[in-house]
Amino acid sequence: MKKEYISSEISDRIAVVTIDRAPVNALNSDAYGELFETFYELSKDDSVQVVVLTGAGEKAFVAGADVKEFLAFNSETGLAYSERNNNVREYIRKFNKPVICAVNGLAYGGGLALALVCDIRIVCEEAKFNLGEINMGILGATQYTAWMAHFGTACKLVYSGESIDAETALRVGIADEIVPREALMERCMVLARKIAAKPPVAVAMAKQCMIKSQEGSPEEGLAFEEEVLYRLWGTDDKNEAVTAFLEKRKPCFTGK
Repeated sequence: MKKEYISSEISDRIAVVTIDRAPVNALNSDAYGELFETFYELSKDDSVQVVVLTGAGEKAFVAGADVKEFLAFNSETGLAYSERNNNVREYIRKFNKPVICAVNGLAYGGGLALALVCDIRIVCEEAKFNLGEINMGILGATQYTAWMAHFGTACKLVYSGESIDAETALRVGIADEIVPREALMERCMVLARKIAAKPPVAVAMAKQCMIKSQEGSPEEGLAFEEEVLYRLWGTDDKNEAVTAFLEKRKPCFTGK
C-alpha cells in the first residue's frame, strides 16, 4: 500500500527510505505510523541488508514534530503520544539491519532523536541540530543525546534548545562525517554498498553486539560477543570468506 509521507526504494540490497512531508518533513502521528510500517516491512525483506534514511528536499531531514497536534494532548494522551514515538525510534535503534542516516538539512527535536537512533550519521555541511522540545514545555531525546554527545553538550542542548552546526555536531559525537550536500547520498550509498558486501549473518550479529555495548557492562558485552562468535565460527560464510581470501578472489556469501 502506498504511503503518504514515507517512501522506500530498494536496489542492490540497499533500501533508501525517504521522509517527505513538506515543507520541513515534520513528523505527525500518521508519519510515525508509516515510518514504523516501512521499517517493519524491510525487516522481513531478505533482499535488503542496509537501510539509508533521509528526508526529502534540501531544507530539512526532519525539523521536529508537528506542533499543531500538541494542544490537544493532556498528561495521559501526551504520554501515549510520546511512548508511541519512542517505541518507533527504539524499533529503528534495534533494527535487524544497519541504518545509515543521511542528514540533508535541519534535524530538530524528534528529527535529532531519529538521527541518533540510526547506526551512522553522515551529514551535509548545512545540517543543524537542536532539541527544541524545551521551548514547548516538554522534553525529548534526553537519553539518546546523553549516550551520543559529550555530556556537557547534551545538557546544553536539552536545557537551552540552542542549535549547533555540522562541525560542532561532528566534534561532540553527534555526526560521524560531513560531506558537501551534492555528495551526501552518494557517500551514504558507497558506505551502504560496502556494508552490504559483507557476510550478512556477521553484519546482523555485529549490529546486535553494538546495541549490547550501549545497554550493559563491558563484561556483559564480551559475554554476548562470545555467544555470537560461537555461531559465526560455524557458518558457511566464514569458510567462504577465508577460502576466498586465501584464493585471492571475491567471496560469494549465502547468509548461512
